[in-house]
Amino acid sequence: MNSPSELGRARVRRGPRTPLPLTQSGKRWAGVLLACMVTLFALDQIFPPPLERVRDVSPVVLDHNGEWLMAFTTRQGTWRLEARLDEIDPEFQRRLIAIEDERFWFHPGFDPIALTRASVSYARAGRVTQGGSTITMQLARLLEPRPRTIPSKLIEIIRAMQIERRLSKREILAAYLTMAPYGGNLEGCARRAGRISSATRNGSTMRRWRC
Repeated sequence: MNSPSELGRARVRRGPRTPLPLTQSGKRWAGVLLACMVTLFALDQIFPPPLERVRDVSPVVLDHNGEWLMAFTTRQGTWRLEARLDEIDPEFQRRLIAIEDERFWFHPGFDPIALTRASVSYARAGRVTQGGSTITMQLARLLEPRPRTIPSKLIEIIRAMQIERRLSKREILAAYLTMAPYGGNLEGCARRAGRISSATRNGSTMRRWRC
């Protein structure tokens, strides 16, 4: 014989699930939300971040052992060394993230906590005393340099979210290390830039630093 609890469960019958009807106001807001999402998607496709700049790196000629023989500047006249994370010291990467963007692996391109902290500091001091930019925002600024203004910061946030949609975190970190300035006309952190040395071409000198 079934127990009372089993009989009670047997009598419970769930009917088909039907969505709650939207009110006229709800339909209007749903239409506005859908239009905003379509507009943002269209703008994201029409105005993508210029990620092709990351691929514009210095051509390097190697010998059969993989050692440098010769390198050339980019079309902009800079030495931009392609960064490959598996060739860069993991401790260097860890410390860089800890200093520049401690929540790098978790945020969507901008860090609300860091931005709030920087805004409060600015309001108290009346000047910029600490930054709130993430590594992705810094990459956006390196791709499209702008004056350090509040409107520029808002554009960097939008660009950072666009970049996060297109690249993985490791790709973003590698792109940042490729674009990051290291003094003079040298950009990019690479394992092959192991010892301080010089490569001269047409009177220009490239210094190779360890990362």
